Amino acid sequence: MSATPARQSKLRKTLKNNYVQTAILIMIVIGGVLSFWFGMRAVLRSESPFMVVVTGSMEPTLPVGSLIVVQGYFDPSAIYAAPYPSGDIVVFRHWSLSDPLVHRVVGNTTKDGKTYWVTLGDANHGIFDRHYNLETHEELPGLPWEYVIGRVIAHVPYIGHVALFMQTPSGRIIIIVLIVALIIVEFVPFSKKKDEEHIPEQEQSEA
Repeated sequence: MSATPARQSKLRKTLKNNYVQTAILIMIVIGGVLSFWFGMRAVLRSESPFMVVVTGSMEPTLPVGSLIVVQGYFDPSAIYAAPYPSGDIVVFRHWSLSDPLVHRVVGNTTKDGKTYWVTLGDANHGIFDRHYNLETHEELPGLPWEYVIGRVIAHVPYIGHVALFMQTPSGRIIIIVLIVALIIVEFVPFSKKKDEEHIPEQEQSEA
């Protein structure tokens, strides 16, 4: 009969341990971030619901370092094609770049019964994008629907600089140093030794 209370007492003691509390907190934070990420992927139907603008071709609308929110699935007919600043902004795969490109849909054209979009960066001063087949490199009359990754539905200027910095060697080093410092502070028992040194001599003798 005394086994259950003993287990409960041991569990309470374990949960009060600073190391265990820190580990639980870390797991909660990681779980919260992952839940948010996968939740946004499901809601926006996008493999990459958040992206960072890395070039200045969309300035001043999307400055370098802007964090953009990308809606992955939508009706192609709902895309509004119009010159700056009215046309929708889309993210699409480009034949000459490894990373996706973010430009505005400023018009459309039709060839052989298929509709293509005309895209242009806000900072490109009328120099329209040239699009090519990703496999055959044959020039296309415009951007085909199947190359579109998503539509930009929101953006936050400059906050993406943090993500860009973390991708640099200096940023990675700083992150690693901070993690190591956190582990040292949390798990190396400096505080316990310090507390023992400050115990009054009378209390130590009574013990």
